[in-house]
Amino acid sequence: MARVKRQEYTPRGAPAYMLTFGDLMTLLLTFFVMLVSMATFETAKFKITAESLSGAFGVLESFPTIAVNPFLQIPKEDGGENRRKNSINDARKLQQVFQQKQLGESVKVEVTEKGIAILLRDPVGFASGSADLKATGEQIVADIATIVKSTPDLKVRVEGHTDDVPISNSQFRSNWELSSARALSVVELLSEKAGINPANMSAVGYGEYRPAVPNTSEENRTQNRRIQIFVDYLDQQKQGK
Repeated sequence: MARVKRQEYTPRGAPAYMLTFGDLMTLLLTFFVMLVSMATFETAKFKITAESLSGAFGVLESFPTIAVNPFLQIPKEDGGENRRKNSINDARKLQQVFQQKQLGESVKVEVTEKGIAILLRDPVGFASGSADLKATGEQIVADIATIVKSTPDLKVRVEGHTDDVPISNSQFRSNWELSSARALSVVELLSEKAGINPANMSAVGYGEYRPAVPNTSEENRTQNRRIQIFVDYLDQQKQGK
């Protein structure tokens, strides 16, 4: 009786569709690698975000002598890309200038949705009861003008604020008048130094009526005696079109 030859078992391979599936995964991987390689990362935005996160976790900022609010914002992604970049770069330049001057809490710089905001307060602002900037304040305004004037058609709004101590001199009848005169003096100086179109500038005086902190101590009153300069790089009306 002849022996039956035993047939060797050959395991089945992968299903036929796996070949197509593997090709598809390879193409997807290649596609996403190309997307990453073509992407551009803005260093300034990354650094600002990183510093905000560092501040939240208690890590010191890169510029400890220049106070930057923890809610530092990046302008919205809705047109005017070059102007957005200019506003971020100019804010950085201003930070570096003020840090070198060791002005501490007297000057703050923020990036806003429209551009940048600069806060000036005692002791670099004005002498008591005067609408004339101190020498240090004039130099700060000149530094601001030097940096921002490279961007055309900026809109600038200057706000003046005082504490709640009544003023008593022959030049100003109220803190309201004093704050308005101080804001106007900064507008005029910015116009002289930067050549910004006067039609794009405004001065507002709020007197004692918009305090940053309650006027309950001399330290708080010092914080309330301030000038705020808002430089708008983005025209919101044009963006909405």
